[in-house]
Amino acid sequence: MCIDDDCGESELDRRDFLKRGGGAVAGLVALGVGGAAQKKEQPPTRVLDDPAIQHGKVTFTHNGEQTFDGYLARPKASGVFPGVLVIAGNLIAEEYIPNTCAALALAGFVGLAPEVVHHMSDNAQDVDKDHNNNDAIENILVAADYLRIQPFVRGGGFGLVGFCYGGWISLLAAARFREIRAVIAYHPGIGRYRDEISEVRTPVQLHQGTADESIDPKTAIQIRDVLTAHHAPVELFWYKGANHGFLAYTREFYRPDYAKLAWKRTTEFLRKHLNEK
Repeated sequence: MCIDDDCGESELDRRDFLKRGGGAVAGLVALGVGGAAQKKEQPPTRVLDDPAIQHGKVTFTHNGEQTFDGYLARPKASGVFPGVLVIAGNLIAEEYIPNTCAALALAGFVGLAPEVVHHMSDNAQDVDKDHNNNDAIENILVAADYLRIQPFVRGGGFGLVGFCYGGWISLLAAARFREIRAVIAYHPGIGRYRDEISEVRTPVQLHQGTADESIDPKTAIQIRDVLTAHHAPVELFWYKGANHGFLAYTREFYRPDYAKLAWKRTTEFLRKHLNEK
């Protein structure tokens, strides 16, 4: 793996992310929430059937109109819990995204995945040219507004867990809005408005496989170095031999050992920064 400082400088938009990361999704049949339940062997990180949580589809209303959907999971126990937004790099129908929300609920959070790229068709390459990073960030804010008014969500800021393009968008959102108190980005690329990440002050945790064939692993070093140079707290964890999407049990590159380790680090990071007074 090259770790030189002269990593690719091209600015990627959402379409580029999808072209690069789409290979990991191509040919996948979306399982839906419960599709994997019919398999004989359950992936060790699948928790959607856990009786301690409740979860399902939600629809957001913005400016008085129903706009787009999301997926929410929360603990069944009474009380208030920190809110965490799960930002996918593509449509949230792929089961590991609802499962990520469910895993957050098991860890004591309210997990909500907004369909930030809801303009996409079933074909992951068919993207509306008029939808850009700013639109995706606006969708994150709509979802944050939804969380803010839920009686079971604790106030005081939110966490973001983003994957691929969703990781990059999470970083941009943190650069713009101080209400975001923690960002975890899995194998994020660098997209448009790259200069904005110098404005991030939120603690950031990065997860990157060394054998990622969709996003150059050197990109994680670039992001870390920019954040460090501007005094943002940042952690970077490497996963030797892991390819793109190693956390997603719906994909061929799923690594249950690394998925468990990465998720432990993720929840510990969120507890630290979302439970601070």
